[in-house]
Amino acid sequence: MQLKGGNLSPLTSAEFNELMAGLDIGCSTKIAVAVSGGADSMALALMLGDWCSEHSVHLTTLTVNHGLRTEAAQEAEQVNNWLSAYNINHETLKWQGDKPSANIQNDARDARYRLMAEYCADHKINHLFLAHHKDDQAETFLIRLLRGSGVDGLSAMDKVSPVPQKNVNTELKLCRPFLDVDKSRLLETLKVKGQEWINDPSNENTSFTRVKVRNLLQETDLDGLDSDRLSSTAKRMSRVRDLLDELTEQAESQYLEINELGYARLNSGFHHTLHEEIALRMLSRIFKKIGGNDYGPRYQKLLSLYSDLGNNDFNGRTLAGVVLHKTKEGYFEFVREAANIDHEIKITEAKQILWDGRFMINLCGQIGTVVSFSTDHMDQLSEKHPDLKTELYELFDDYKLRDKLLPTLPVLIDNNGQVILPDLLINKIKLDFSGKFSAVFND
Repeated sequence: MQLKGGNLSPLTSAEFNELMAGLDIGCSTKIAVAVSGGADSMALALMLGDWCSEHSVHLTTLTVNHGLRTEAAQEAEQVNNWLSAYNINHETLKWQGDKPSANIQNDARDARYRLMAEYCADHKINHLFLAHHKDDQAETFLIRLLRGSGVDGLSAMDKVSPVPQKNVNTELKLCRPFLDVDKSRLLETLKVKGQEWINDPSNENTSFTRVKVRNLLQETDLDGLDSDRLSSTAKRMSRVRDLLDELTEQAESQYLEINELGYARLNSGFHHTLHEEIALRMLSRIFKKIGGNDYGPRYQKLLSLYSDLGNNDFNGRTLAGVVLHKTKEGYFEFVREAANIDHEIKITEAKQILWDGRFMINLCGQIGTVVSFSTDHMDQLSEKHPDLKTELYELFDDYKLRDKLLPTLPVLIDNNGQVILPDLLINKIKLDFSGKFSAVFND
């Protein structure tokens, strides 16, 4: 199918060098790229292969076999053969376990990011390249517009952004050099190189919203309903988003305190002085930070909460894995919901991990399992340190906060069954402990 308004010239090496320079990836000696075998990712893999050879950078191409189609394994092998012919390293990652029967595309996307992020963490790779292009940008904008998204949802994808998945390598950056490039140019780039690609049959399945939107953009005669116009609008929305983020950060500096133990305290005066949009954005960010979430609560739930916070008789709420209550001093306190934490990480080697999407944990020489701090752990530690409970409890003026907070903190159970407290607690109490591990709230 001819892409409407597409530029039919192949992408040159000089142009690609300029696109790479705009990403500012520093002095990285290793990068990775996601390759499905489709035209977009194959074009990126080959151009990165040439660029990496010229800049002495080691390139790894990653293909995820979701196990959702019988052809997936064969296609991954085909991609491996193609890239091996160019002396480009290729790895296939498999999505293990049960597969969803609904919401397949979103779950597959999450699994794909998780597997690639884990691979990059294990191999000390901090830049993962994706082949999103201008047409993807336009499709995403239109899909989110149809869903009623606000400024954030309608903003353009960033050329460099964090990986949107908690509990993985938080150092990893996603790089998208093709965001200003038409898909038609990527197709021409492969044709000039004589390189084939795989056509995913799901791209023709009109039961998917993205496919419907893609067809609409190709077939409509409406002036302005095209990739250039929609992509340009998305960029303008990004500028608005950046301004709102700046104003929200200013509001946080005035009204919000994030404690290193993983809870937040919000001055109730925010409700009377801040613009509603800034207040809502600040609340959403609090729920993301304290709840360890990639996203804030749904807009309608957040709007309802905002309204309730203005009532003098507000007596608390649990939302998005966060418990919220009002203190006697008139502050709103946000604490992770302990019952919502179901996160256990087994550690077999020294590494950095993100626990519960909130605490960055560094383990050097210690192995075991990171879990939530329970009353059983407290009792076990108290046998060796009888004053522990007193010391910990004196950290908090409010016993309600103490009882809510302690079970949301991480501890390490070593292979001998010993409970080891994180340094963020030990540094606050006077007792001498023989074992500890580094844990920092990921604010």
